[in-house]
Amino acid sequence: MILKGLNRKEEPIQVEIQGNIITKVTPLPIEEKNKLSNYIIPGFIDIHTHGGYNTDFTDASEEATRKYLRNLSKEGTTSILHASITTPKDNLMKSIKVARYVMDHPKNDEVRYLGINIEGNYLNKAKKGAHKESLLEPLNIKDIDMLSSENNIKLFSYAAENCDPSVTKHLVEKGITPSLAHSIATDEEVMTHFKAGLRGVTHTFNAMATFHHRNPTAIVTALTEDEIYTEIIVDGIHVHPRVVNLLYRSKPANKILIISDSAPAKGCPDGIYQFGELKIKKIGNKIVLADGSSLAGSIANMHLCFTNFLKFTNATLEEASMMTSTNQATYLKLDKLGEIKEGFFADILVLDKNYNILKTIANGNVLYEKNN
Repeated sequence: MILKGLNRKEEPIQVEIQGNIITKVTPLPIEEKNKLSNYIIPGFIDIHTHGGYNTDFTDASEEATRKYLRNLSKEGTTSILHASITTPKDNLMKSIKVARYVMDHPKNDEVRYLGINIEGNYLNKAKKGAHKESLLEPLNIKDIDMLSSENNIKLFSYAAENCDPSVTKHLVEKGITPSLAHSIATDEEVMTHFKAGLRGVTHTFNAMATFHHRNPTAIVTALTEDEIYTEIIVDGIHVHPRVVNLLYRSKPANKILIISDSAPAKGCPDGIYQFGELKIKKIGNKIVLADGSSLAGSIANMHLCFTNFLKFTNATLEEASMMTSTNQATYLKLDKLGEIKEGFFADILVLDKNYNILKTIANGNVLYEKNN
């Protein structure tokens, strides 16, 4: 397969693919630029998606998982970390084992299944959001060892203030990336865990203690500590566009991680749906708990968040592409993903000049192509 187009720096290139590998990337003469009407960028890597199309990670269902993996290519997503939601530990463990089976038996019509993001069970009750409060508890080493027994947890989102820094250190030793989530941690508490290996903040601004100029919270740490990666939901609902712009102006471009945080109701009609142990309600472009007390994930996909980020900020195409692919690969040490380079996996997105999706290629397979 041969693709021609502009890369994310708007340079004309030709990309050659054999099997599932990019075998050659050739710069084209600059005169070709005006003849090319499409962009070639790395496929989106969503490291925080709970599901969609009426599927949920905690369904513990191979069929539901594969259904979701088949639907994602039309969104421009070529690989995911499947995120959990708070659920009884026996069901969480069952879901992890199902995920292991799906990872070990990939199919050509599915996007890449990278592993699991544990978000749930170990959050602060004061910021529970759409998580069942009675199941929340501090994270401990015993549970880390139990949940990681299938060797497929890549990211662990938890309230670090509820546990000792040795817990964070243990995650790092297991090869799992620690991320602060649903937290009321102070700046001082976050920095203590940062020294132990904490490297990220889950859906920055959401489910965090609010900013105070005399008592800095984790939001201040996230904005001012350059080495901390910051997830951001760019659906235009979870975070105001001007606050998205604040993050962009505060952080190095290579430390921002655009995510969807999509819930099972994504891609579904308005109505009531199950999300983990709780009922959620989809109303238009918003998802809330059935009682209306909290947002409960999003209906967004990575393409919407990518284009929104470009609208909300002065970011370049190169920066926005980094924030939807390259940064995720670097953050989680994902080999041969996140860039259009020789020897890398052929996970590629072709966009028109207005950033509409023309073609999605995952692992060398064309999974989506817009009808002409």
